[in-house]
Amino acid sequence: MAVIALLVGAIGLFIGIDARSSSEDAQDANDKTQQQLEQQLSGDESKVEGEQAAAAKEAKKTEAALQTQVTALRALVDKLRVQVENLQTSDQEQSAKIVTLTDEITKLSDRVEKLENE
Repeated sequence: MAVIALLVGAIGLFIGIDARSSSEDAQDANDKTQQQLEQQLSGDESKVEGEQAAAAKEAKKTEAALQTQVTALRALVDKLRVQVENLQTSDQEQSAKIVTLTDEITKLSDRVEKLENE
């Protein structure tokens, strides 16, 4: 009976040691899996941050290009505004000259008519 008790005790001890070893193996596997997940998440996070930085850089370039275009268009609008003002002034001057010429033609016609009547 003592031998059986010793055998049962030894088997129990062996099962306990094996269970502890399996538990440690499971914990090691769990730790390794967690470490791999953390590395993957860290890599994904770095990738996303890199993509965000690239997108921000591209947006900044686009904004600068648009700002340059807006500045050029404003300069063009100012130039066109000056040209329109010059055309309006020229138009007014030409209208005044036409009125003056019309008056002079009328005076000359009147003189010619008087001379013909004499």
